Amino acid sequence: MDEQARMNGSVPERYRGLDRFEARERVVADLEAQGFLVSVEDHVHNVGRCQRCDTIVEPYLSTQWFVRVKPLAEEARRAVADGRVRFTPPHWINSYNEWMGKIHDWCISRQLWWGHQIPAWHCDACPEIIVAREAPAACRRCGGRLLHQDPDVLDTWFSSALWPFSTLGWPDDTPDLRRYYPTSVLVTGFDILFFWVCRMIMMGLRFMAVAPFQRVYITGLVRDAEGQKMSKTRGNVIDPWS
Repeated sequence: MDEQARMNGSVPERYRGLDRFEARERVVADLEAQGFLVSVEDHVHNVGRCQRCDTIVEPYLSTQWFVRVKPLAEEARRAVADGRVRFTPPHWINSYNEWMGKIHDWCISRQLWWGHQIPAWHCDACPEIIVAREAPAACRRCGGRLLHQDPDVLDTWFSSALWPFSTLGWPDDTPDLRRYYPTSVLVTGFDILFFWVCRMIMMGLRFMAVAPFQRVYITGLVRDAEGQKMSKTRGNVIDPWS
């Protein structure tokens, strides 16, 4: 399939350009016409759907950007082990270590139209990819000047991991950065322990050489009458204006 879920050039010519649903019907019809179809049966299975438009999400291989996280996670685990970062209640250290001990490389690219765009530029004349702080004027391999920035944006949690210091003027040495980093206590829910807390610690240690906070206070969650986490997606939140 291509990015529009139509059959690409890797399929027989008869099916090229067809929408996936139309292509599937035509394949079944062709198998039946040629005497190869044994039976058609219904199966109950999980079908992923977009939470915004409810369309079916198809698996699609594409190039993504990854961060090698293991070295970052090892230092973050040491920061908790030696007391630089403490947890309240302390039993959340177990969950923290479980996440960090089994961590995988982090896919930080997202195919969305909002967010911080990946700071990488592709040369239109050769395969060179340039990662830089500022937009390059020319390709460093061939000298070509036709470059386009990677269309992907950073994972929201990657941007959020930089929040404790990026909002204070980093990478410049600003008065706000010196005054407010690191802070003393982070208060947050357990549901984002890995998504946010772990990543803030990793990024703080990597770029500031000190953890962003000394203590993490983990709270419970406000739930609805059925005990479910409140979420805009579920629609079980409280409207403050009603």
